Amino acid sequence: MAGRIEALPIKDVVIKGPFWGRYMDLIRHEMIPFQWEVLNDRADDAPKSHCIANFEIAAGERQGEFYGMVFQDSDLYKWLECVAYSLATHPDAKLENLADSAIRLIGDAQCSDGYINTYFTIKEPTKRWVNLVHGHELYCAGHLFEAAAAYYDATGKTAFLDIAIRFADYIDNVFGLEKGKLNGYPGHQEIELALFKLYKITKEKRYLNLAVYFIKERGKEPNYFEIERTKPEFFEIFPDLSKPDWTYSQSHMPPVEQSVAIGHAVRAVYMYSAMADLAAELHDKTLSDACDVLYNDITTKQMYVTGAIGSAAWGEKFTTAYDLPNDSIYGETCASVGLMMFSRRMNILHGGAEYADTMERALYNTVLAGMSLTGKNFFYVNPLEVDPKKSHSNPNFRHIRPVRPKWFSCACCPANLARTITGLGLYAYGVSAEGLYVNLYCEGEAKSGNRKIEVTTAYPFGETANIIASGGSFELKLRNPQTAPVKSIKVDGMPVQITTESGYITLEHNWQGQQIELQFDMTPKFIYTEGQVQTNAGKAAIMSGPIVYCAEEIDNGPILGSYVLNDKAPIIKEPMPDGLLSCPDGTALLVNAYRHDHLPGGLYRTEKPGLQPCTLRLIPYFLWANRGENEMRVFLPYALQ
Repeated sequence: MAGRIEALPIKDVVIKGPFWGRYMDLIRHEMIPFQWEVLNDRADDAPKSHCIANFEIAAGERQGEFYGMVFQDSDLYKWLECVAYSLATHPDAKLENLADSAIRLIGDAQCSDGYINTYFTIKEPTKRWVNLVHGHELYCAGHLFEAAAAYYDATGKTAFLDIAIRFADYIDNVFGLEKGKLNGYPGHQEIELALFKLYKITKEKRYLNLAVYFIKERGKEPNYFEIERTKPEFFEIFPDLSKPDWTYSQSHMPPVEQSVAIGHAVRAVYMYSAMADLAAELHDKTLSDACDVLYNDITTKQMYVTGAIGSAAWGEKFTTAYDLPNDSIYGETCASVGLMMFSRRMNILHGGAEYADTMERALYNTVLAGMSLTGKNFFYVNPLEVDPKKSHSNPNFRHIRPVRPKWFSCACCPANLARTITGLGLYAYGVSAEGLYVNLYCEGEAKSGNRKIEVTTAYPFGETANIIASGGSFELKLRNPQTAPVKSIKVDGMPVQITTESGYITLEHNWQGQQIELQFDMTPKFIYTEGQVQTNAGKAAIMSGPIVYCAEEIDNGPILGSYVLNDKAPIIKEPMPDGLLSCPDGTALLVNAYRHDHLPGGLYRTEKPGLQPCTLRLIPYFLWANRGENEMRVFLPYALQ
């Protein structure tokens, strides 16, 4: 096996081009300013955030009461992480000054002992660490650490990092197995992977050891959360979660003993990400084996075709194998962001391209679907089937939004989207002692020392990628995508035999500006589901490359469930309809289908409806709900022959 893969520093990657360049510009020019206005309660028609006001109150700069979720602080931290990634590749003095002012405010809100949390500072100053199961103190700390590490990487400034170090040192003094310390761990995992990032920046092993402690102490008997609830100082934060269910927070048993992804999906994949980090750093086979089992359980039994995870709205959680309903799915945007995080770390841990395939599936479908084309409307939930009438009238579907709201009272997803897409360079490429890895085909540039590649492509729609490599002798490892297999490769016009190992095509050469031409198979294909997913029995979806397609009412008329696909007929590409993303090679699809007759005569009848030939137009799933409220379906019945 090749040497360990590492992500390239964000400064060493440029993402541009007609597809991803548009999203990068959208976040810089629209999402970052809009989200700052939301955090300051200045965005019209958006729910109140009060996030900045909470910090001002905690810092003694104004009077008032805490408002918002117990984890409201994390919205600012994720915004700052996004800003850091933007500054790393697109310096902006005005934005940097704005971020510096926010960092100063955080520092002013920090207590003398290093503690930071506006909810507990303002509302419950005597209740620190007494409700770890629901308090989110360690979760918020984790997002602070991630943002501080990113900001230091981007700017070299230490003010934010110093705040994080003071807080981390305080937490290290509070938690552990030593006498006088709390033996607890977070209800919502996040700090574990963040401590690892802080360790990589500072080289302070106490942070690594604390991350290990939080993972390895979790779920041991007697259960800490069970003990916590019996203490007189314990107080309820979320009454709906007052009945203990330790699977919800993956604290029902030690993580290394868990073999099934269970409970709150975001908490799970954040924890698995930390486990993979630690497994790679410490060469811990027990952690590595647990990650393997959990990753395989997700991707082979509990993942949607769009890369969404978390089937149930109640608890936002995994349920059981093959329980993948299309219409009542939760599929939180943050959960697919977390799946990308976990998959990237599995790629670092094992070096296989299949993990990048999962990363790509989540990215081009659920993650991108989480935001509108304006960058100012967002999905928290990502269904594969929507009937607006049910969303408005059936309480079982009240979590399914037929259009993207501007914001949420629980606003974890918009800022998570922004930081993930702006930080896409961390996912797209990798480096090892042997060479450079291309994990995502994004137009732009990547370098490591003298090694450099320049990529020109219209992927995920276009069928080609051109790569110019320079910098001397090294291996260039090109992922051979599962959903868009490489059909041919040429180096300076000469064909090269395609040999794939661990999902990568390896080209070893003394690179001095040679041009590599890749051609992908983007033929649209019908996708069928494992028979145990009973909700999709007799149904198919359609993909072209990594893009999942869907039908919308606006293109096809109402009652989409009355369509039957002719999966024996060819699928035709056509230009994207008006109102959707315009970019080179971006296409909609036309597929032959049949439509059930709508017969008069009452709700039930003995006469069998006929089938009338028709054509069904499909658009990329990530673009749905950009043209108003209407029906949408990914999976449709196919004609049985």
